[in-house]
Parts: sequence; structure tokens; C-alpha cells
Amino acid sequence: MTQLAICIPLDAAMQDVLPLVTALTENSAADIEIVIARPVDMVMSEALLSLATGDARVRVIDAEAGISPQALWREAVAATTGNWVTLVKPGDMIESDLAVMVAYLETHSPDVDALAWNAFQIDRHAERGKTSSVAIPAGYQIETLDKTAMLKAFFCWENSLSVPKMPFGLYHAAIRRSLVDALRELPEMRDWSTPLPQYEWAARVALFANELAFCARPMSAISTSPYMAETPRHEWNFPFHSGLGLAGAVAEVQFHVLRELGSPWSGNTEAFVRALTIECMMETSREAFMAKGNAYFAALREFEGGHLAPHFRPEFREVRSQDTRRGLHGKALLVDRFLGGAQDAGEFYDTVRLMLAPIGLICGGVVRDGEKVIA
Repeated sequence: MTQLAICIPLDAAMQDVLPLVTALTENSAADIEIVIARPVDMVMSEALLSLATGDARVRVIDAEAGISPQALWREAVAATTGNWVTLVKPGDMIESDLAVMVAYLETHSPDVDALAWNAFQIDRHAERGKTSSVAIPAGYQIETLDKTAMLKAFFCWENSLSVPKMPFGLYHAAIRRSLVDALRELPEMRDWSTPLPQYEWAARVALFANELAFCARPMSAISTSPYMAETPRHEWNFPFHSGLGLAGAVAEVQFHVLRELGSPWSGNTEAFVRALTIECMMETSREAFMAKGNAYFAALREFEGGHLAPHFRPEFREVRSQDTRRGLHGKALLVDRFLGGAQDAGEFYDTVRLMLAPIGLICGGVVRDGEKVIA
């Protein structure tokens, strides 16, 4: 069986997938399969079709026209055969040697069924001189993390910014086949949808994973873009939804995943209000700030008698300072977003990869008894 399956769902609004697939297949020794899932009416380039024809590791599967992102992800995962599964989007980049790391985990930590790592966030619309530094972690160890702490971080929004700190899931993370099969056996609810299926997978992995492992070494780069709150709300007597903003979309996912299990939504804390506040304060125009703030305030007043609304007090900041530091600061090396002339996530990862510890070195270490360090 193939060690690692890499899913790449496509839609018309996404970037070209060819650079990502080309980079992955250049590693002829990588024990991977690449599953490209597309709506059947999407036209693919001749170059990509040729690449898929010439490399048995690449497969293209067709889904119905007009399929939702949520359902397309499920179709992609259902088509995989690898021992571990991950998912990235066109325009992203991921380490093909990740297959070596998951194979190492199978041998040295057989109870781990969910792996996460640091992923670079690269804004493809960034302008030179107007971006903050990008942090490259100096460490590369793999550690097991406390599942209870991750559940609190995700569902109770502990220590969150605008979204919960939850690196685990399917998107830019990997899950073992046993967990994939268990999650696919859960009832598929067709009465709601989300534009952010990564948080649906994150929620379920947090709930059902047996043991979590985290690698400090970055293993991928995400091509980011601003969240567009355009999806109409769902009528479930739950005021937070994807039409309000990013934090509202995450809360909506949490609500529905917990609803499947017969549990109430547990994010109604001041930590959640802080996340809403931070998201509002990230707006760069006063008009957008006011619109989002008023929408979130109305939702807070509607929820459980409005007891959280008085804690919501965002302030508009027209001028924002950028972190332009460079060099080693603490346990991270701060570099320019356009390091080496990198224009996108793929080019940035290719440049920074030269500075990162080789996967073979990380996975050639010895487990130290009495510690949670795996490598």
C-alpha cells in the first residue's frame, strides 16, 4: 500500500495546480499517490493531463458538476488508498518527503493517528515593503501533544487569535488510514454546508484521534487569501455563521459537528468573543470594520440572552505596524516574505527548504525514554 496520499481538490476560483503536482512528482522516490478531484465540467490543462498520464502516482477523479467544497473533499478522500492522507489546495506546497515521516511514525509511535506541523502562511497578494516577517522555527523535533488541551484550544477557543489554534485535521496535516476510515463511517449530514471544510475535519480529528503528534519543522506552505463572507446563513437557531466572517464560519462548523453527536456548542466563552474582536480589528477600512462589528454584535445579542455582548468592544486601528525584524529571535529565524525572490507559496517553500533539517535526519533519531519527544 502507498504510504501517503495527497489530495488536491480543484475549483474554478483556485490557482493553477500544475506547479504543485510537478514539484511533488519530481521526487521519483516519494512513496505517494496524488489524487486530484475536480468537478466533471472543469477543463484541465493538457500539461496536467499529460503529467497524470505519465506518472502512475497521479490520478484524476471526476465529481458531479456544482459539487460543494465540503463534498468534493469527501470524494477526494474516498478515492485514496494510502496509509496516511493529507490535503492541500492548488497554489500550496507540501513536502514530498512527508511520506518518510509518516512511515517513521508507524514504526516508532504506532498509536499516533494524527500528525500536524508548522505551515508557512504566504499571501500571494502581498506587496513588497508592506508585509511582516515570516518565522522559520529553529526546532525540528516531533512531540506528542495532549488531546484534552487541543480540544479546549479548538472548541473553547483557548489562547486563540481570530481562529482556534488547531493544526490537526486533514488540511496541511495528515491522518492515519484507520482514522480516515472511522471518520468516513460517521453519518454524512447533508442539511448544512460550509465553505471551510478544513475546520470540519479539524473538529472531527480533535474528537476522534487516538494520539496527536506535532513536528516543529515546517512541512508545507499555504497560499492564503482574504476570507470572503458570502455564504448565506443556515436556519438552525444559531446566530453565528459563515456569512458573518471567519470566526463565525468556524463556530458554525463546531455547532454542526457537535450537533451530530448530540452535544451543545461549547464555544460560548469570553475567549470566543476575543476571537471575534480580533477578527474585526484586522479590518483595514472603517466601513468594513463597522459592518463586521455590527453583525457580530447582533449575533452575540441573539445568543443565549446576549450575556456575551457586553464583552465585545473592538477598536478600529487605521495604522498598523509591521514586524520587519530579521534574524534569530528566540526559537525562530525571521526572514523576508520575498526571500530569494519568492513570489508565491511554492517558491517560498522551495527557498526555505534549503535551510530546514532534512527529513531523513529527523526520522533517523532515537526515541528518548521517559520523554514525549519522538525524534
